[in-house]
Amino acid sequence: MAAAATKFGRRYGAAMPADPVLPTVLRATAARRNGSCDAEAEAWLEAQFGCSRRLAVYGTLAPGEANTAQLAGCHGRWTQGAVTGRRARRRYPVFTFDPAAPTVSVQVLESPGLAGQWHRLDAFEGAGYRRILVPVRGPAGALTVANLYEAVRPVPTGRGRRRNEAAPHRR
Repeated sequence: MAAAATKFGRRYGAAMPADPVLPTVLRATAARRNGSCDAEAEAWLEAQFGCSRRLAVYGTLAPGEANTAQLAGCHGRWTQGAVTGRRARRRYPVFTFDPAAPTVSVQVLESPGLAGQWHRLDAFEGAGYRRILVPVRGPAGALTVANLYEAVRPVPTGRGRRRNEAAPHRR
């Protein structure tokens, strides 16, 4: 990892922070939000975390929910996790990743089968969602990075909710 951090630091003219995960996730996510790819950031995250094998879900793809069948061919292990961001409900649940926001509970599927399903899942989610990478904290505090479908139209902060955007239900 030290070699990767040094390489990133030289390229961008500044020393990398002690923990390069969040800045690298932010680079990869910014690129995906702009419809492009930061291949260097994505390659580093894949090497460190195997992101192509992980999907964090917060809504209808979760086990027992309406669209969980979309993941039926992706046999693997489900775990609990938390991601920082804002969740709301429009027609379906929506989420916007924001490192400064409170944590939102997610379920994380780890499956080697996901790598071959991304194009199909992207098409299923449609134009209202985009797949980004997010840092996920597990129940014991362990960090991983997973794919997550984020709303293209951001979820506003608490005060800026539109009338048709309900706050997420509390459990």
